[in-house]
Amino acid sequence: MRAYKGFNRDLACTKGKGTYSYEVGKTYTEARAQCAQTGFHCVEEPIEVLRWYPEGKYCIVDAQGDIHEDGKGRISCTQLEILKEITRAELCLLECRWMELHPERAYSGLVHRDRYEGRKGDDVIVVRGKHPAASGKRGATLFLLKEYAKTRKIRQIAVYQIDGQEYLPDVLYGADGRRQDG
Repeated sequence: MRAYKGFNRDLACTKGKGTYSYEVGKTYTEARAQCAQTGFHCVEEPIEVLRWYPEGKYCIVDAQGDIHEDGKGRISCTQLEILKEITRAELCLLECRWMELHPERAYSGLVHRDRYEGRKGDDVIVVRGKHPAASGKRGATLFLLKEYAKTRKIRQIAVYQIDGQEYLPDVLYGADGRRQDG
């Protein structure tokens, strides 16, 4: 099962009463899987890794063996293969794709609804709605997901880098790339 895992900056994370180190390309095995108790933990919805590791490293993983899901998007498994390290921006692109594939499912509270004005430290901003709009500080990347008028299906995904030239800091932009004044 394809999933996502967050880590500390040194590709380690807490496991039980200690810290466990990982390497990309390796597979790890545990005896039992029970969410919030034992096994290797990961999530189905990509952006959810930021809940536990907002400033860490992120990987695409393959959850294998015995799988336990808590019904809240968390997964525990007895075997975990670390497939590939990804950036925060790639994580957000994967989140956009996840929402596109699962339009009717509840999505993370880390995804803003309709409008968001970025703050200092927001390097990636994801907004979803009928008319999504966002602003950000210089260097931020905006991910805007526009829904169809009568359904929650995704109509358009737009990505804009606040570069200070074409897209200006602290200016609200819509999915069409135009300024949203007012």
